[in-house]
Amino acid sequence: MSINEIKNSPPQPRPTSEGRGAPENTAVRSDGGTPGGKGGGAGGDRVTFSEAATRLSELTRTVSEQPVVDSKRVGEIRQAIQEGRYEVNLERIADRLMAMEKKFS
Repeated sequence: MSINEIKNSPPQPRPTSEGRGAPENTAVRSDGGTPGGKGGGAGGDRVTFSEAATRLSELTRTVSEQPVVDSKRVGEIRQAIQEGRYEVNLERIADRLMAMEKKFS
């Protein structure tokens, strides 16, 4: 088959999941129904989150509401650099690099 034949031929259907239960892209509820449809069960599914999952969700929301950059701190550092007051503490940088390296190894 040449490339031109491939370009001009209609797309071929993909094989389905033969013998695997539900068709592809279809979710089945535990009561036998499909999402949004009427199924065999009366109550439907119920999800319960643990206290840790609820707390994690709250923390994620809190963090996402915080600014990515501390503008006040950036302004302070910028002003210190412009005024020649900004000092680089090489020991502090080295200590923090070593601590980070230990964390990842």
